[in-house]
Amino acid sequence: MSLAADARDAVRERPFLLDALRAGVVNYAAAAAFLDLGDDEAVAAALRRFADDLPEFDTESRDVTVTMRSGVGLVGEDLDESDGEPVLSVADVELASGGPLTAIIAEGDVDTAALTSVLARLDAESVVVDAAGVAGNTLAVVVPRRQGAAALQVVESATETVSV
Repeated sequence: MSLAADARDAVRERPFLLDALRAGVVNYAAAAAFLDLGDDEAVAAALRRFADDLPEFDTESRDVTVTMRSGVGLVGEDLDESDGEPVLSVADVELASGGPLTAIIAEGDVDTAALTSVLARLDAESVVVDAAGVAGNTLAVVVPRRQGAAALQVVESATETVSV
């Protein structure tokens, strides 16, 4: 593989760097040193060329309603099988009403890009995420009860505009 191809692959393995290249806020010499692929000058040149080929970083407004549902838990661990309607279900794992967690539900114009944005922002705010998912026009993240209010604010903010 060529050095340019290695640089592109290394950037794709680090989505934060891909976003920074798209936004035009990269110090190419520092990025090349960080990637440690060989000749830093050649890697920096490859990164510049790669950045020129990427679509510009842009955001779009979303129409989303965000609500908080306190008291959810893992069926079978925190709750009996018969407790409440599922808030989030993946394969045989369900979260339903009646437990020690809080679910933040965003409904409307949501997709995997919105979930990606929400999870990155929650991570930046040091909010623990116990579960997350998106299906149809609903996005859900489940957090410890004490972090519910902070998570609600982050999800509201993160879903107002989403990077595209």
